[in-house]
Amino acid sequence: MVIDIAGYSISGEIGRGGMAVVYRARQILLDREVALKVLNPSLAQDPVYAQRFLQEARMLASLGHPHIVPVYDVGVTPDGLHYFSMQMVRRGDFAKRLREGIDEVELVRVLIAVAQALGFAHARGYVHRDVTPANILFDDQNKPVLTDFGIARALAATSRMTASGLSIGTSHYMSPEQARGGEVDRRSDIYSLGVLCFEALSGRPPYDGEDGFAVAYAHVHEPIPTLPDDLAKWQPLIDRCMAKAPDQRFSDCAEFIEGLRTIAAAEFETLMKQHGPAALGLLATAPPESNPKNKREARLKSRPAPKSAAPKAPKPEKPPKPPKPPRPAGEPSRMPLYLIAGVLTLVGLVAVGMGVFGADDAPPARVDAAPVPTQRTPSRTAPATQPPAQIAAATDATANGPASDAADEFTMVPDVDLATVPTVIDPVEDLLARGRLNMTAQRYTTPPGNNALDRYALALVIEPGNADALAGLGAVAQVYIDQARAADADAQADAWSAHLATAERIGREHGIAAVLAQVQTLREAQATILVERGESALRRWDTGAAQAAFERAAALVPDSKAAAAGLREAARVGKPGYVFRDAAGEASGPEMVVVGRIALGRREVSVGEFRSYWTAAGKAKFGADMPSCRDRESIFRSSRKRTWSEPGFAQTDASPVVCVNAAMADGYAAWLAQRTGKRYRLPKAAELTAAGAAVARTCKANVRDAQFRKDFGGREGLECSDGHGTTAPGGSFAAEQAGLYDTGGNVREWVSDCDAGNCRERRAVGGSWASEADDPPVRAFAADTAFNTIGLRVAREID
Repeated sequence: MVIDIAGYSISGEIGRGGMAVVYRARQILLDREVALKVLNPSLAQDPVYAQRFLQEARMLASLGHPHIVPVYDVGVTPDGLHYFSMQMVRRGDFAKRLREGIDEVELVRVLIAVAQALGFAHARGYVHRDVTPANILFDDQNKPVLTDFGIARALAATSRMTASGLSIGTSHYMSPEQARGGEVDRRSDIYSLGVLCFEALSGRPPYDGEDGFAVAYAHVHEPIPTLPDDLAKWQPLIDRCMAKAPDQRFSDCAEFIEGLRTIAAAEFETLMKQHGPAALGLLATAPPESNPKNKREARLKSRPAPKSAAPKAPKPEKPPKPPKPPRPAGEPSRMPLYLIAGVLTLVGLVAVGMGVFGADDAPPARVDAAPVPTQRTPSRTAPATQPPAQIAAATDATANGPASDAADEFTMVPDVDLATVPTVIDPVEDLLARGRLNMTAQRYTTPPGNNALDRYALALVIEPGNADALAGLGAVAQVYIDQARAADADAQADAWSAHLATAERIGREHGIAAVLAQVQTLREAQATILVERGESALRRWDTGAAQAAFERAAALVPDSKAAAAGLREAARVGKPGYVFRDAAGEASGPEMVVVGRIALGRREVSVGEFRSYWTAAGKAKFGADMPSCRDRESIFRSSRKRTWSEPGFAQTDASPVVCVNAAMADGYAAWLAQRTGKRYRLPKAAELTAAGAAVARTCKANVRDAQFRKDFGGREGLECSDGHGTTAPGGSFAAEQAGLYDTGGNVREWVSDCDAGNCRERRAVGGSWASEADDPPVRAFAADTAFNTIGLRVAREID
């Protein structure tokens, strides 16, 4: 995605997280390199996320402190990109340094800097809630700076819903009250400082577990862990910071720093030697009045007070809460309900705010402008209790002036009750939780913005490849697949198709192969049913029904060859060249082709087809009166008994039947008409000759030729050889005019015409295996006589 923000030249991406992407950029007007944080465009569509993002930026901009990363600019582009720019911090984070190992002097330096930053924020009504090694960065001067203030505000947008799968990374640093989802104040951040100190000393967090729930539970119930003997001097600091009850911890960051000075006196002395007295202003080791060497404080004391300055009235103390009644004797111990509710309130604790550091070899950033001062807007939601004076003094010593001056220069963020924000919410986990609730409520794809599909899809945009989001999308698609299975694909065709279309869209947009495979299987199964239905309609010559069935099949499976062939066939029904078979009971009739206004059998009736007739009806009718069968159209009767099943030479079921007289041919056509319900008959001579029936003059048809002479002797016939001395299986030669086979050879064919009105003689058309090239195409034969050169072909009237 190309990012274009007026006033900035973007050179590359530094990192990305669930909520935002950070770019390396140059602020053109001031010619300085900055880190440009841009809200994920998909989240920017949600006004709540957008508001929280900009609120975080405004809050950071209000906290001008040497150990808090400064924000320079906040805005929204005409295209709806929400962004803010901040100092480019290049030298990595504290988490990396912990992995590499640090000494105790460096630990003290970092803890003092972080405590200073937190104290400054606490004095202005903010609690960080996410003090982790990853949120402590180092600038070009190796100075620790704290980042990601207000992430809870940026992410705790709309709900306190439960989500499974807590972020272990953040839950390691939570205070017990934060784990319970209760009210938090500055002492929650002090607890996190203790956790951070323990991890830096021991190389591991104080509590661990299989998941975030287990870690959060440990913070509430497990005793404070003990450091090794060689680090025992630190244990009192850890015990004080990590006390389960907030009122047993250091009351503020100034007191924490004093405790640190007492416990780590040697380390403080080393810092003094390394940095000199001038460094004390940055270390903020004590309230200003106890540090006379602080030159900056001396200058501040020498400055005359502003004429308009007036002491501010202290805010009333918040009344203590009444103690809870003791548990009745004998009542079984169980997990407190507030802990269950608190943990269920956590919707993922992934630290969505990202570090804004670049490569170590990048050029140093110029810091030559401070945030633009704005008039302070009093916060309606600031804590009711005024922070102790020593905190304000300690933190203001590191700012640009006394607390009263600094407070007037920066805008406080209104309308956020910090006590109601339980912790940092991971937007992906939040969306997954909402998606699960939508599934339970059967809000699969509607209403817009509040359905499982939208929730899971947005989670996948924020974190591409998230397995839970993909599984959720697959579950939504499966709902529609199951609904399609439950629907009648015919009676509820529109709903059936819509269900599958929804599932397919989800599968295609998110690459879920299992969904696409199921959809394809269901469509192919229904397409097969429709193709069979279309073919049945074709056999009935019901072109409307056939076309509708094939079109539906093609819509379901666009590459279906059967559906495409069916559509082509439907367009040809009843037209010349159309090939079909009529149903004949449990079997099918002969293959037919439309020729003009009738249909003709594509092949002569075969031995197998005639046998079916003979077994069913012909034997009963003609068995006792079987006609004699003459050989090769001889006028003499032969003493040898020939029949259609034994014509005097070998045949197969595919060979054309011979040795049938005209009556037997008529009987077959009538039986076929009865079986199919269609008007079958013998064709007329003119119909066959119009279709091209004539005696062949080449070996492209089965006529008298060299092979005939080899089998029977004589001198007549063509010089070529067709390879058959007698009948050949139907269709052995290429189709002739109109798509018919063997009209020029193989066997002559009885027709319905009488010869010159004398029906004792019937005509036969075409050539036979014994015909010579100069034989006439139509000849008359005795109707009651059978010949082993004459068979039949059927015709069918077109309805």
